[in-house]
Amino acid sequence: MSEGNGAAGARRTHLLFQPDVAKLLTEDYAWVTQVDGRQFARILDQMRSTNNEAMAMRALHAFALRRSVDDLVDLTDGFDARDAVMIMATAALARPVSEAAELAMLQREREAGRQSAPITASLVHDVACQRTAFDVAVFVRVVHVQYPELADRTVGVFAGSGSGRTNLDKVLLHTALLDEKCRLQADRLLELTLHVVAVDTPGGAEEQGEEIADLAGAFLHLSPHGQVLETWAQSQLSAPDARQVDHARKLIARLIARRGSGHDALAAHIGRTAQPRDVVKLCALLTREELSPAKCALLRRHAAGNTDVQGLAKLVSLWHRDPVLTASTRELLTDIVTVPTGVDGAPRSLDVLAQLCDWLNEEEGGDDTCAALLCHIAAVQVRGRSGSELAELLNRIKRSRERTRAAHEVGRQLAVVVMGPQGDRQWFVDCLRVLRHGRHAEAVDAACRELSDPSPELTADALLVAEVAGQLHMVGLEKAAWTLLERFLENEQLVQPPDVLAVVDGILAIPLPDAELLLRATVGRWSDVRHRDATVDALRTAGRHEPADWIVKSLR
Repeated sequence: MSEGNGAAGARRTHLLFQPDVAKLLTEDYAWVTQVDGRQFARILDQMRSTNNEAMAMRALHAFALRRSVDDLVDLTDGFDARDAVMIMATAALARPVSEAAELAMLQREREAGRQSAPITASLVHDVACQRTAFDVAVFVRVVHVQYPELADRTVGVFAGSGSGRTNLDKVLLHTALLDEKCRLQADRLLELTLHVVAVDTPGGAEEQGEEIADLAGAFLHLSPHGQVLETWAQSQLSAPDARQVDHARKLIARLIARRGSGHDALAAHIGRTAQPRDVVKLCALLTREELSPAKCALLRRHAAGNTDVQGLAKLVSLWHRDPVLTASTRELLTDIVTVPTGVDGAPRSLDVLAQLCDWLNEEEGGDDTCAALLCHIAAVQVRGRSGSELAELLNRIKRSRERTRAAHEVGRQLAVVVMGPQGDRQWFVDCLRVLRHGRHAEAVDAACRELSDPSPELTADALLVAEVAGQLHMVGLEKAAWTLLERFLENEQLVQPPDVLAVVDGILAIPLPDAELLLRATVGRWSDVRHRDATVDALRTAGRHEPADWIVKSLR
């Protein structure tokens, strides 16, 4: 007998948490609609005193479902506070959402004159934490008409870290609120959610980064083309309230700093659309407070791709005046010059750079620091430039000493490019020809020096030296061709016998009138006798007997 009662008790306890709503709405529980609050409270007490706790719970559930909304608000005043909360929670969760909203508003009116409103708060909490996102959105829309603070409180509870809601839940509610034409509440939800994931998430930067990535992924899944985070950030930065904008900048900087190292759509959007002042403030925050110079550089590069020349000048001026960013003004100007602005990947035109210089002079009020720096940086960025463009850019540098320094760097950069895997030798020679005729011989000398004795990170190429020397000779730069070959062959630590053979083949193909003098003055004077003899042997083996004799003759 006791065993059977135990099983029945277990089943009744199960129904306590999963009540059969259909049974509660049958005539067996019709009596809950016919008693007043005090009578119902006495019946509950009697059930509990006779060990019928589960029945009491089902009666409470039936009361919450079967009484009118007005009755619930009027009658629960006579209940124990805990019973009142349970009744209201059941009604808020099990009744249609429109009735839950009506119940919340009526209860809000009932508790308006009191010091606290615990039942209203409980109603809001239950709706926000347990109803579906679309139900919550409808609830917010309905209560916002009369009680905006109820709508705001519901959104705040839903977005809070203690609500148990996932990032996907919050993205769902954001979508539903927009569908219900509750844009202000949707924006508020997003701001609170971003604050939770970027500021209140326990743990370090890695945990916050995972939360931000999860939220961004949810938005991307539900709205692939919506740019929700980007649109929110843009609207926040455009707000009329300076304190709101300042708060938004800090939050946006944290979001960018904590995102992964791959493509950052938020940084890209802000860089392309934000005002120069906002870009500068965000980059300063990323550098100083978030300790994320890499993300600062990422945002800077996106902003540097702007096609608004006047806006770029404003950006440079504000950047240079910010004490945190002044030291990186050169990097900003380099990005502006080198970041492609068109589909063809071409650098900015000379006309655009001239306009930018004019605007910088106006922004700086006579102090040409940034304009002068721009002229120098533009001149030494050689990729995608013709020789005539490089010559003109060098001519725009006003100070002769700075112009000479820039010409040296232009020559070195030209050599670095032509020594690369995709180096265009014809372009290289044409640039040197134009620069030489444009009275920038320093660039030609520097290019030949880099080719003949490259920087440690580069590798000398005898075939390249020989071919370039031949082309220089053919375009009338005989002196430059001679200098290039002479410097290369003088470097006995660098040059090996196969290199000499490659050069000899090149100079004989020109043909260089004084090839004999060149070999005798360079290889013939090497101090390492074994190295020199090995070179002579290599020439003879290759059938280059005459050049080998020239080198030997220099020893007599």
